[in-house]
Amino acid sequence: MKKSAVVFVVSLLLSTVAFAQNHFSYDVSGSSGSRDGESYSEIHLGLNYYATNWLNWRNSLFTQFGSEIKTVYGLDSAALLNYDLYTQNRAFGVEFFAGPGVRLATEKSNAVFGKAGITFGLGGLRIGGGVQAFHYLEDRTDKNDFVLGKDEVQYFITLSGGGTF
Repeated sequence: MKKSAVVFVVSLLLSTVAFAQNHFSYDVSGSSGSRDGESYSEIHLGLNYYATNWLNWRNSLFTQFGSEIKTVYGLDSAALLNYDLYTQNRAFGVEFFAGPGVRLATEKSNAVFGKAGITFGLGGLRIGGGVQAFHYLEDRTDKNDFVLGKDEVQYFITLSGGGTF
């Protein structure tokens, strides 16, 4: 009984994804923040797969850099629940998002995270902000070998542009 219930749920999810109005979008975004008193910047190249109008699987290659932190490269992958209100031609609107993710990165910066925010769209330009809470899986250090905390909350402001295909 348990096995058939799992098969039913997986089949239902796959059929929902197969018949949904799915699409891809891409974006380039930048953000900045501070960690343990040190400022940093991040640049992301993102690919979003909207399996449904409310579920986005976001993958973004990123680099994080700053004057006192070690430069980090990696991939963020997240399953984001979305709710958006756009005009019919998607020229203007607002989008809310939240969900869990994983960061695979250099410099012992692998982490799990939760992310939430809001984005305003005007044509191809988007501006938004939010919060991202990380739990790092290994001990990390900055350029001066000071130990960084395992838990971190980052607030971000993002300006991005992109397209769909």
